[in-house]
Amino acid sequence: MNVLVTGGAGFLGGYVMAALGEQGHEAFAYDIAPPGAETLAVSPDVAARFRAGQIDDIARLFDVCRTEKIDAIVHTAGIVGLEVSLEQPVATYQTNVMGLVNVCEVARQLRMRRVVLVSSNAVYHKGSGSSLFETDPAFSIREGNPAGHYGTSKLAAEAIGLAYATFQELDFLSVRVTAIYGFGMRSPIYIKPMVENAVLGRPTRFATGGRMKRDYTHVLDCAGGIIAALHAPRWTAGEQRVINIACGRARTAAEVARIVRDAIPGADIEIGDALTPLEEQNVKMRASLDVSAAKRLLDWSPKWQLEAGISEYAEAFRRNVFRS
Repeated sequence: MNVLVTGGAGFLGGYVMAALGEQGHEAFAYDIAPPGAETLAVSPDVAARFRAGQIDDIARLFDVCRTEKIDAIVHTAGIVGLEVSLEQPVATYQTNVMGLVNVCEVARQLRMRRVVLVSSNAVYHKGSGSSLFETDPAFSIREGNPAGHYGTSKLAAEAIGLAYATFQELDFLSVRVTAIYGFGMRSPIYIKPMVENAVLGRPTRFATGGRMKRDYTHVLDCAGGIIAALHAPRWTAGEQRVINIACGRARTAAEVARIVRDAIPGADIEIGDALTPLEEQNVKMRASLDVSAAKRLLDWSPKWQLEAGISEYAEAFRRNVFRS
């Protein structure tokens, strides 16, 4: 297929571009800025396949999709994070909600095979147990999403995609990913400074955050799950269209620190046990994601446990930072 990856010059997008190329697809990166050095290290072909454009520019999106004869879209573009969404609520909704509307409308009018939305565990309001299932509540009539406007925008985007699927026959799937880490990552989520400072021989100090838990998921697993969703048989009415893609095991930042110390000799990391007020809110929707639906519907399972994933990340960072 000819596949457009929105946000394809970014962290996850670059790995998706590489995976698509390895499987023989013609992939194009639609993004607001050209790929940086880390994305090019992961996927050298992105530079030649980069198509500049903003996700809120539907005319440009139509033009690129027609010119490149796009068959499917993987939508990774978006504003990410609780803090950013609280600082920029309007931009968050314009990008994350209307961006998905534009993607769905272009795909509908051009009769594409599929749209895969990269959503987030941030849609979950509060879990009902030790793991988060796709059927767990994603909305409360009493209080806002613990992930702020970011989580709310992702929930709205899923609802919009499902409406296109139900009423306008768009083959739409949403994959909920969480705490993606690996070489080239941009959001720190504690793990980035821990690993990269340790490789560089620098200390890492956090006053708070030790109890903050996340289901850290290696970027190669996320990219593999997205490709599995793209390849899945055409969905039919009544089937589940929202699927968790995750490692399936939540770990605290203190546990991450211990694993990094074990993986990288001399790693100097200190992290306090307390949580900030924002983390106290956000931790409410943090739990392991159940991935049984992904196994059943996509024939996908995570390959990278955190210990192996951190070692791979450290080696990739070391290789790219110190290569001559």
